[in-house]
Amino acid sequence: MRKLPLGKFVLMVAALLSISAVARSETTPLPKEIRIGVPDQSAGSKPFIGGPLGLAHIQHQLEDVFAPQGVTVKWSFFKGAGPAVNEALANQQLDFAYLGDLAAIIGRASGLPTRFLFGHRGSSSYLAVNSQSGIKQIADLKGKRVAVYRGTADQLAFDRALKGAGLSERDMQVINLDWTSGKAALAAGRVDAVWGGVSLLALRGKGVDVVVKSRDLSWENTTQAGFIGTAAFIESYPQATQQIIDVLVKNALWTSEEEHRENYAKTLSAQSAIPQVLFLEELNPADLKFISSPRLDTFLQDSFQRSVEQAKNGNLIRRDFAVDQWFDNRFVEQALQSQQLEKYWPAYNARGDQENAG
Repeated sequence: MRKLPLGKFVLMVAALLSISAVARSETTPLPKEIRIGVPDQSAGSKPFIGGPLGLAHIQHQLEDVFAPQGVTVKWSFFKGAGPAVNEALANQQLDFAYLGDLAAIIGRASGLPTRFLFGHRGSSSYLAVNSQSGIKQIADLKGKRVAVYRGTADQLAFDRALKGAGLSERDMQVINLDWTSGKAALAAGRVDAVWGGVSLLALRGKGVDVVVKSRDLSWENTTQAGFIGTAAFIESYPQATQQIIDVLVKNALWTSEEEHRENYAKTLSAQSAIPQVLFLEELNPADLKFISSPRLDTFLQDSFQRSVEQAKNGNLIRRDFAVDQWFDNRFVEQALQSQQLEKYWPAYNARGDQENAG
């Protein structure tokens, strides 16, 4: 038998491997539709969510990935925040969701078969108060009327801040209002204070003072969130799941770089109708590396586990669960490896301090 020259043999093997790879990709199952649900945090008419997932939505990045594969991406924004997202998950209307810690925990504790895939951390909460209320710190809330959006991550962050001041919700009148209604109630004088997110900063100088930023208390007093998926989708379509996480990790890298800070804030502002300057204030350059980390590290796991215990002790959930059995870090770690980012974000301990690289 005549031997092929080495060069031709290598080319032939490469061609066969390529054909094999194409055949495998053609038989790899893909869904017809990917359904993503998020709480709508917009202050305007456009639907909005921040972070890497928000960038993916604004810039149609997932559509660019999946449309050539014949897959449609469907976004659902819920004015009812976490509880409405959980209801859609329970009714099998979503494959993925972005949720703050409490809503994600409530869903998992109630039996929703989700897996936690991608982390978001370090979001500050703010205490906005009527300038005539006399409230200067958390301790001054005793006996006051305070609006908090129950069932969201704001509730856990608020209760942690109260505990640090030696208070609980029983020491005041807590009124359950969504983000828009809470701001309107404060402006109208129907409540003395509102606990919530970055959009509260826009009320300053209009008879409103912002007297507390949870980040100033500690990283442990900030709000954590995450991108979760249904176990059924992840097991059926691991390739599609990985492609989504790949996009989110790329976006996390982009948001972590200070040279993109102004453009990032401008992009978020245009979509949310929240002034750009407020996002710039929130995106402190010194914190970008920490808040952008997608890793499911000790900080994120410990924070969620403490939130599980807090929710259980507060009768917000009936049973607790082990967070490390919920977190699924395979997809983030694969994305970090394929993008050569294994050492870019360090692991952080429970206090938010660096443990070690990669």
